[in-house]
Amino acid sequence: MREALHASSDYIPGLVWNTVLITAVVGFQWNLLQIAVLYVLEIAVINVLYLLVSLFAPQPISDLDEERWNREPTPVQPIGWVPPVYYRNARFIVRYVLFVGILVPIVLQRLVAQYGLESVLTPSVGLAVVGIILFELRRVWQHFIRGRKYRESSPLEAIQFGFIHVGELFVILVYAIVPVTFIVVITAIAFGIDYGSRAALLFYLVPIGAIRIWFSSLDPLTDDFEVSIS
Repeated sequence: MREALHASSDYIPGLVWNTVLITAVVGFQWNLLQIAVLYVLEIAVINVLYLLVSLFAPQPISDLDEERWNREPTPVQPIGWVPPVYYRNARFIVRYVLFVGILVPIVLQRLVAQYGLESVLTPSVGLAVVGIILFELRRVWQHFIRGRKYRESSPLEAIQFGFIHVGELFVILVYAIVPVTFIVVITAIAFGIDYGSRAALLFYLVPIGAIRIWFSSLDPLTDDFEVSIS
């Protein structure tokens, strides 16, 4: 019974998030820019948090044969109340830091340059960003901080929590944005249907919501999702 409840609750984050987006489009008149910016900021927040957590994970990465992963790590603890960090972990996550650090600013700059900054700087968007941060802090606490679970983790396990959302974004682009855009354009041309911006956004949010609900049910620490380290 407990496992069934846990399995069903796995879908709740994606369902809640998509409900929030639909409510924002209808109630707060959100546009495509605001939704896109939130997705990008969500990826940024998630990856920053889990990249930080990965610094505290002392366990080796079993798939790597480098010598540094076969010996005891050297901890560095400059502040007493902060868990020790490991230099080998910092070396490992550099590529991921560069990826996120380059991708997110470029995408945000392109979005804002095309649509303007004023529509993003709204109280509703700010509230949504705060909600994202609080929700992800809760996940970090649940999976790594509570009971000092990070001591039993490798840096790769922490990174997987962040990069599952990069994979989610790719799936959304391929299986939601592209096909829905094709359908909307074709039906508008063929039948002369005038899709208002709000109606079109709602068409997008249905498949996007389905994808997010599915991804929210995946466990990054199992074979449901894997980050390549080659």
